[in-house]
Amino acid sequence: MNSLICEAIRSRRLLMFGYGNAVRVVEPHLYGVNSAGHEALSAWLRPGLSRADPDGGWRMYLADDLRSMQALPEIFMGPREGYNPDDPHFTDVYCQLAGAEQPPEVDAKGEGRAHDDRAVPEP
Repeated sequence: MNSLICEAIRSRRLLMFGYGNAVRVVEPHLYGVNSAGHEALSAWLRPGLSRADPDGGWRMYLADDLRSMQALPEIFMGPREGYNPDDPHFTDVYCQLAGAEQPPEVDAKGEGRAHDDRAVPEP
């Protein structure tokens, strides 16, 4: 189990990592073992960060293929539409996003931000 993923889910921090031949920035929602027996992350790919799908959307990432993962200081607001905490693709859940309560801090635009207010690196 990857504790960095679980901490990012708990604190609703964006994750950035290499996957395939691209850098991904995602909102992590659920981490566990998928029905094929692999550790996997269900996450919302942030819009505009993928040439293949510029609108973003739901993705499942195999944990063994995640490279150079880091939690970013930016936080996201909560579960995305379509989030299923009882996702049938997972047989075991290590950690998952809780309800839609507000993050620790929200700025005037309604964007989540970290307590330390560091700049968010651009992938």
